[in-house]
Amino acid sequence: MKKLNQMLLVVAALLLSLNVSAQKALRYNLQVGETYQLKQHTTQSIEQSVAGMTQNMKTTMGGDVAVTVKGKSGNVYSSEVIFKSMLFKLEGPMMNMTYDSKDANADKTNPLNKTFDLIVGHPFDVKFDDRGNVVEVKGFETIANNVVSAFSDNPQQAEMMKKQLAGQFSDESMKGNLSNMFITYPEEKVKVGSEWTNTNTISAPFVIDNQFDYKVDGISKEQVDLSGVGTMATKEGQTVEQMGMTQHINLDGDLSFTANVNAKTGWPIEIKINQKLDGNVAVESPQLPTPMEIPMKITGVLTYKGM
Repeated sequence: MKKLNQMLLVVAALLLSLNVSAQKALRYNLQVGETYQLKQHTTQSIEQSVAGMTQNMKTTMGGDVAVTVKGKSGNVYSSEVIFKSMLFKLEGPMMNMTYDSKDANADKTNPLNKTFDLIVGHPFDVKFDDRGNVVEVKGFETIANNVVSAFSDNPQQAEMMKKQLAGQFSDESMKGNLSNMFITYPEEKVKVGSEWTNTNTISAPFVIDNQFDYKVDGISKEQVDLSGVGTMATKEGQTVEQMGMTQHINLDGDLSFTANVNAKTGWPIEIKINQKLDGNVAVESPQLPTPMEIPMKITGVLTYKGM
């Protein structure tokens, strides 16, 4: 009996040690001077009903993003971010547009091409901490100024471009958009089954509050597997002014995601996010006798793959 009790104690101690060793602090452990890359691909389908007629649109966006770590102070990394390539495609009943930075034969005078050509290869500065919180973005809104300058031969078009880009091509909007690229890790060590919650806000093309509920599915020497669900909702009472019209936006929905990250560096191996939004947009205009209600459904799939 004494030997049996001793054996049980040894087994218990072994199990306890295994449990402790399975705990891991998830962090971005990046090397100064190194460049880390991601391939982004997003597809989004929009179904809306205008005056009783259903309209469907589809957008595709993609590109390669390079993050070069320039320095580290405490737990905050300073980096230079560059969109090395970019793809944009819009398919709809009223218009079709395509941009591909890799297309050497593209019309450089096309307004869409001129705009995106000023994004690709243009570096801007990003600070983020080792848990993945984006602290600061600087230099991205310079692109908007460059775009306006590119249309200086047409002052009216330049002013229109300036107004359209002011909200989307800003340092603050990019700060929110980059949040999906960086997984936000918890302060505490994790093990299989650990859960935590993080929130972020995307400000363009309109403000959306996101909540991500993470769960650890697996831990190995090479990678950590995560999954989860979450919610999305526009700010209450949100309005957007565009082309002389006021849009009152009321959308909410949910999301689900999976992620595999490098166990050593914390850099994503692959992230996949499924989004679904549903709601209504009310449009007011001097040309409309009453506000026009537009029911809307948006579904999207975002993927990021380490390169």
